[in-house]
Amino acid sequence: MRYIMTILASISLLLACNNPGSKETRNYRLFTGAREAQDYQTAITALSLIATEDSARYPWAIDSLAFYHFFYMNIPGLVKNPTTALHYCEKGLASNPENEFLQELKGKLLLSQGKDSLAMEIFTALWSKNKDYTYLWEITFLNLATGRFDKCDSAIKLVLSQPDAAAKKVRFTHPEVAMQESVDARAAFLFFDALMKNNQGNFIGAAEMLGKCLDYSPNFYLAKKGIYEMQQNAAGKGTPK
Repeated sequence: MRYIMTILASISLLLACNNPGSKETRNYRLFTGAREAQDYQTAITALSLIATEDSARYPWAIDSLAFYHFFYMNIPGLVKNPTTALHYCEKGLASNPENEFLQELKGKLLLSQGKDSLAMEIFTALWSKNKDYTYLWEITFLNLATGRFDKCDSAIKLVLSQPDAAAKKVRFTHPEVAMQESVDARAAFLFFDALMKNNQGNFIGAAEMLGKCLDYSPNFYLAKKGIYEMQQNAAGKGTPK
């Protein structure tokens, strides 16, 4: 599923549309037209002009610039450069340090730069503040990546033990396929169990766990991708590039 804007930007745009004077500038019309046409390069140009000339009227422009550079500026065959998106994150946070959308995005960008400790600090602070399972997922991912399997296992048990786990969601952003999704928290954390089983060489157990993930969230991209890659490996074809 392709989203045009983040939830935050969408809310801001809705508020802007309710302001009779908000849509009158040329740059805003350029942005909305480019967005509707999915011409994201032009949309970014328009957002840059809006942020420079009309930032008071359009306070969401910096947030949108950070997100657009993170989510849409993916050129096949080239390594993604997070520098521009991170620049706008820092700029937005300079004026609003409590902006959780930009804090989360900054954490993801730091991860892409290999700055795991700084990312961990951000996600830990966000998790402590509002108990959003998205942040716990990021923390657990970092723990898994650094071999802290006991912490990973504890996080899985914590989430699955919660009586409201079925109602909780984990948000995922997949810039490589221009997709965002909200996944049942049980599926999101059982995915870690599948990864650990796979790392242990328990491929049957990993496949079964990925199947369970899809029982909870049938369209869970990472689980579907994991099953596909296991099938390809089993067939001797390797992972598709």
